[in-house]
Amino acid sequence: MENKRERKENKGLKQRMMRKYRLTIHNENKLDNVLGFYVSPFWVIISLFFSLLLVASTVYLIFAFTPVAEYLPGYVSERTRERLVNYALTIDSLKEEVGKQERYLGNIKAIMEGKIEVADTTIVADTLPQMGKYPIDITPLEQEFAEEFEQTEKYSLTSQATSVGSLQGINFYRPTRGLLIKGFDPKNGHYGVDIAENPNESVLAIWDGTVIMSDYTANDGYMLVLQHNEDLISVYRNCYNLLKKVGDKVVAGEVIATLGYGSEENIENPLKPYLHLELWHRGSPLDPNKYIAF
Repeated sequence: MENKRERKENKGLKQRMMRKYRLTIHNENKLDNVLGFYVSPFWVIISLFFSLLLVASTVYLIFAFTPVAEYLPGYVSERTRERLVNYALTIDSLKEEVGKQERYLGNIKAIMEGKIEVADTTIVADTLPQMGKYPIDITPLEQEFAEEFEQTEKYSLTSQATSVGSLQGINFYRPTRGLLIKGFDPKNGHYGVDIAENPNESVLAIWDGTVIMSDYTANDGYMLVLQHNEDLISVYRNCYNLLKKVGDKVVAGEVIATLGYGSEENIENPLKPYLHLELWHRGSPLDPNKYIAF
């Protein structure tokens, strides 16, 4: 009896779901039926289901394959997040490198201008980045490469540490023609020599090197600094016009600047142009008159 009753109930539910109803749109002004059609509850449910499925699929495709989702508050795509992380890392690296370069050039400039004495170079060293703070264990392959490299360069002259005595055998170019009017006097803060010459005289590189500084200073006018081999640096102060910029490679005897007019503080005749030349070896000033025939 119960099975018959359940079958009757199921049959009644199916009939109700499949029973058709007439929907009519009636125009009251004309007293006429504008539209009419038959529907069943079953097909209404099926239509609503597929309509919702179509809407959900369309919304998903729009947000997944178009940039519309990026305009939603708080939403960041994986691609955008990856780009932001890469940009942040790149900016941090650039800031660190720029900071190192600025500190390096600032220390060089301070030494050349005489603001930092040679005995106080430890102060300059403290401003440089600290290396070796996080030691890294060397691998066997790196150890093997280091030993092989050391054995190869063992008898290489270029790999050996240089001394001041090794500079005696180098034929340096005379930077300009003229009279030596003031000599080397490091005790009084004069770390080079002054050479008087005619206006617009050319300034020559004393040796092959690379320009590491080309700038204007308030006390010494235009100044140019060259980095040479053998740990040697040459400094050319009181120039009138610089012909090289940082990073340029120069050869011995190449014109790098022209002379201007001197200052009353450094030479007797204020209208006489002069070149102030300095030589530095491993942070210590050298007397140019001992290495260059003026």
